[in-house]
Amino acid sequence: MVHTEDRVKKERQQLYFDLICGIICSVTALSGIIFMTIVHGISDMSGWLVGFTFWMVYLIFSLFLISVGLYTRWKDKHFDEKKPRKDLKPPIV
Repeated sequence: MVHTEDRVKKERQQLYFDLICGIICSVTALSGIIFMTIVHGISDMSGWLVGFTFWMVYLIFSLFLISVGLYTRWKDKHFDEKKPRKDLKPPIV
């Protein structure tokens, strides 16, 4: 029984870590986009596009982290041990 509680606690820690990292990355990316646009303005279009592209990729990465955390949590909760497995066949040589 103790191992199950430890496993559940570890899963929660993993989920919270993914969500916290994703949220921190999202907030950093959004604040970076806003800061770069408002404070520095768009005086150099190429530099602004490079910075904006970087922050948008960072934002997408953070959303990916959040979705991976939620997806793995969902997969763990909906795991069916009774589901029949396919028999693996060796490759033909």
